[in-house]
Amino acid sequence: MRLKHPFKYVLIIIIISISSISGLFIVFNKTFGLEPHFENLSVKEDTEYKFRLPGIVLSYINRLYVDPDRIDNVEMIKGALDWQERVIPEVLVDYFEEKKIKTVTVDTVSKTFDLSEVRRTKDVFKVLQDALDFINKHREENVSLTASDVEYTAINGMLTQLDPHSIILPPKQFTEFKIGTTGKFGGLGMVVGIRDGVLTVISPIEGTPAAVAGIKAGDKIVEIDGESTVDMDLTESVGKLRGDPGSTVTLSVLKHKAVETKLFTLKREIIVIPTVESASIEGGYGYVRIRNFQDDTPQRLNEQLKQLNKINDKMKGLILDLRNNSGGLLDQAIKVSDKFLESGAIVVTVGPGGHPREVIDAKKTETDEELYPIVVLVDAGSASGAEIVAGALKENNRAIIVGDRTFGKGSVQQLIELMDGSALKLTIAKYLTPLFTDIQSFGITPDIQLVPVTVEKDNINLFHGITAIREEDLKKHLDDHHKEAFPFATLKYFHEIKEKKEDAVAGKETEVEPAEDEDPYKLPDFDKDFHVIFARKLLANASTWKKEEGFLQNSLSVIDAISEEEEKKIAQALDSLSIDWSEGINEGASATNVTFLTNPLNKRVKAGEKITLTVTIENTGDKPLYQLRGISSSKNGLYDKHEFIFGKIGKGSKKSHTKTIEIPKNSLDREDEITIKFEELNKNNPADLNFTVAIEALPQPLFAFSYQILDQVTNSSGKNNGDGIINKGENINLLVMVKNMGNGISEKTVVTLRNLSDKEVFVEKGRVEIGQLNPGEIKEAELTFNVKETIASNEFNVDIIISDSIFGAFLSNTLKFSVVAGAPQKLTASSKLLKINKNHIPLYGGMSFDSPVLSMMNEGTILRSDVSNPDWYRAELPNNRYGWVSAKDVTAVNNDAGKSSGELEMFIQRIPPTISMDGVPNILFGEEELSISALVKDDTHVKHAYVLVNNDKIFFKSNKHVSPRQKSSLKIDAKHSLKEGPNVITIVARDDHDLVSIKSFVATKGITVAKGM
Repeated sequence: MRLKHPFKYVLIIIIISISSISGLFIVFNKTFGLEPHFENLSVKEDTEYKFRLPGIVLSYINRLYVDPDRIDNVEMIKGALDWQERVIPEVLVDYFEEKKIKTVTVDTVSKTFDLSEVRRTKDVFKVLQDALDFINKHREENVSLTASDVEYTAINGMLTQLDPHSIILPPKQFTEFKIGTTGKFGGLGMVVGIRDGVLTVISPIEGTPAAVAGIKAGDKIVEIDGESTVDMDLTESVGKLRGDPGSTVTLSVLKHKAVETKLFTLKREIIVIPTVESASIEGGYGYVRIRNFQDDTPQRLNEQLKQLNKINDKMKGLILDLRNNSGGLLDQAIKVSDKFLESGAIVVTVGPGGHPREVIDAKKTETDEELYPIVVLVDAGSASGAEIVAGALKENNRAIIVGDRTFGKGSVQQLIELMDGSALKLTIAKYLTPLFTDIQSFGITPDIQLVPVTVEKDNINLFHGITAIREEDLKKHLDDHHKEAFPFATLKYFHEIKEKKEDAVAGKETEVEPAEDEDPYKLPDFDKDFHVIFARKLLANASTWKKEEGFLQNSLSVIDAISEEEEKKIAQALDSLSIDWSEGINEGASATNVTFLTNPLNKRVKAGEKITLTVTIENTGDKPLYQLRGISSSKNGLYDKHEFIFGKIGKGSKKSHTKTIEIPKNSLDREDEITIKFEELNKNNPADLNFTVAIEALPQPLFAFSYQILDQVTNSSGKNNGDGIINKGENINLLVMVKNMGNGISEKTVVTLRNLSDKEVFVEKGRVEIGQLNPGEIKEAELTFNVKETIASNEFNVDIIISDSIFGAFLSNTLKFSVVAGAPQKLTASSKLLKINKNHIPLYGGMSFDSPVLSMMNEGTILRSDVSNPDWYRAELPNNRYGWVSAKDVTAVNNDAGKSSGELEMFIQRIPPTISMDGVPNILFGEEELSISALVKDDTHVKHAYVLVNNDKIFFKSNKHVSPRQKSSLKIDAKHSLKEGPNVITIVARDDHDLVSIKSFVATKGITVAKGM
């Protein structure tokens, strides 16, 4: 069983559907003995849903959870209900600590739940069942959110109060999950990803149908079995590419530089994911990489080791690479460890309450490997199963562990299959290393820690290494009881970052090959990967395989030699920046004067610009300073962990270090505190430097749009009739006219079309870039789709998504289109001048009152028609476009006096609400509450608005019960206490078309400034 790992670079593989999910898991179980009547429950309407599943989950928690002391019944209820706020806008949950009551409000209807008497599982279940039933009955109807979704969300909210790895997998996700644990599936054998909105091949796997057929990295998959991939998400695409072995799939592929697509009909095969790969290294050594632990991993490892021993006539040593190995099946990780051990404990598992303890020992077999030196490579991405292997080999004196501290996931999850097709993934045990070391949250400390050092003009990293997310950074992680451990040795190495070379010939045109994505099946370059180079030198210097009896001690000479080389490289790089990093003896205390300067001088920078921080240190004493440096800290990651390197400063001298920080264009209004702490080789440390920097957000774009169905171009089947209405068999051009109604520029505007509901609607062109869109500017995007003759439904839905990739601004709206059954109405050529009879007459996009309105016309407007029927005239518009007007609203005339159709003003059909704020502060010093005052306005109807503080909903208000005149606006007045430091405030407003506007800023409750520092 596996667990999703937050830091791992994820690629979705065709043969997997969802790639690499980390963790340690044990046997799958069917539910038994718990509420057996639930198994026979028939499917009912959402309003009659009984919400029984939380009771079953609670029963498993009480019986199996690893740490009963962490089970807090009240906190689980609070978590379950708080998560309802995340998925249902109109739900607002408040908890009153002093009265132990929880109030759930759905729009204007509230219900209070007394939590003071919650003692046992049945009390939790009763409250949750009542609360979820109340929410479900009073929430707005939402076809995309079923009652079972509400239930799964509540259970996951409940489980988050235990630990970050206990979750429930709904049926669809569980099905995908099971596929990922086998390592074998029917598929084509390639890694795919979405690149610029197109399904693109990242890497075909050697020997698979995709590779044999000639599909290459960079190829774009346009269709799967005749269905366009334009509007598919990655998981859906993978699901269609995967299938039963022996079945066929036809792909339409656009090769690099090709103009037309090429068809590939491939037969699916059982694809075995290569979880183990190896290579022979010069000198008689072997290299093996294990990506994760699946059913076949031990077998594959045996095969690879056998091959390496054959090539090298028995290996002299092995590099076992477990970097970014995120875990997998517990028993397979144990078998891998046992392969290299003749005796000793491999892992100790600890059940609920710290007992029972089960020690799993290695067994000597004929298939065990010969005793040769082993170096295991690990990093912060090595988790669970990888940590078991590393810990077992380390503490059994079998291998040297090299790299960085591992992730620190020392828990085991059991996957319990439930009768509704979902599965509970519950933490049921912890594992310890052979010496009973609890690695939970801390991980395995390497014997030799490798720390990369970078030295560039504006990027010096000498001390803090690589910043990585580990188990200890996850919310509600299991408590650790580890003993502090230190590496035997630490080695800093110079990590050179090569700069991109500009083309030497100005104006020279060069052909650009497709950008190379990371290939998950490509082994590292052994001549450039420092970890592999270092490990190879350790093996070459080894005189014994026993770590504690010579192998580790002998490594010191290698470490010293390489360290000397790397220190020279680092010193040379620093010297090129005029930094003297030499050491000096302590000659006594020395005084300093520290000053700093910012550009801009007022310490206020606009998003999208740069701010430079210049720190100057003057040595005012009579003793030199050596290896002087400063490191910044801030709760804003932009300013955190920057190194200010000064080196040696002689007496009476001063040196400056400047750091330039680029502020992303999508940054919010905020002000942040920054502290720079200084250290000097001989402890002559200058005082800390404290200051604040403010960011001013750029004006944001705000998208609105109109759309029109264009079907006047005759297609190959002759079905298009130009009436602006969708008929079966027609090729449709969907014209989307986008207007930027905000105050900011949209630099890269993209319009995307996604088909949501019908496979018989084939999207041919679903993504158009319209480039920069200035405030007030309108641009058009023409998207295309085909409605097949075989469509059975009389309507279908599509999503229009307008986005700006720079600011992250977007607008999403679902459009419902009708499909006309039967023969289209007959149109007659009718060249006439038409005059509008009265004011406020709509010009429609099609020959129907349900068609979108293109313009509102006033009396006297002149139109020229080309075809008509008794009820409608089609009016000619600029750029070979057309509109439709009702025959009863026009009169035929003989002259063209009046306003022509070329001067018509476009009617904007979809305008999101606007949010204007009244005097909201973006920084607070010591204040307890933030007051938020805002006004939401819409052209027709504000549906509702709510306010989030750090993802906690504090305010909701709808316009459901106001008069029609009042529905176009909504007032927000809210107060909320803030936590210390930065707080992200988000206001969300939705209108009657489900168009959403979002406004965010950061309110900082100051700490150091509040204290006058």
